[in-house]
Amino acid sequence: MLALSAISEVKAQTFRTFQTTTEEITYTNRTLQNGSVIVETVINTVVVDLTPNPVTAESTVSTDTKKETLFLTSAAATALQTAIANAGSGSSVISTTVASEVDDTDKVKDSNGAVASSVTYVEVVNGTPSFTSINNTTVNTNDVVTTERAEFTTIVEETKAIVSQN
Repeated sequence: MLALSAISEVKAQTFRTFQTTTEEITYTNRTLQNGSVIVETVINTVVVDLTPNPVTAESTVSTDTKKETLFLTSAAATALQTAIANAGSGSSVISTTVASEVDDTDKVKDSNGAVASSVTYVEVVNGTPSFTSINNTTVNTNDVVTTERAEFTTIVEETKAIVSQN
């Protein structure tokens, strides 16, 4: 008697993911209601993951966005700019430098001596002062988009006979 058995295991296929990280930092001087000047520092980090799937002809793009706002003293913002310039290059040099260089002593304090979580600054628009409040928040978003490769049709414009030399 001959017995034949087959054991199969189904596993999900994993495909290579290509990742791109982009960072940007902006510095904006803000004049507060009390007349002092602070620096609003905004760090934008965008991480894009592209995963093509040749089996299903679909590609998945996942975009993670992080926007972090800090209120720094003018001296701290200048020191941070210098530290980032000296840190070299790389995909996450800005966020790494901010994490290592900025502490609570560099941040703007409220009237009680605590780190300010929001500020109201003054802008003069067409000669009229306006007051705008902003928060020092971190906003994370994640967008995932799956796209399918478009099908194509082969169009033959001219047919030719096959000629054999045999």
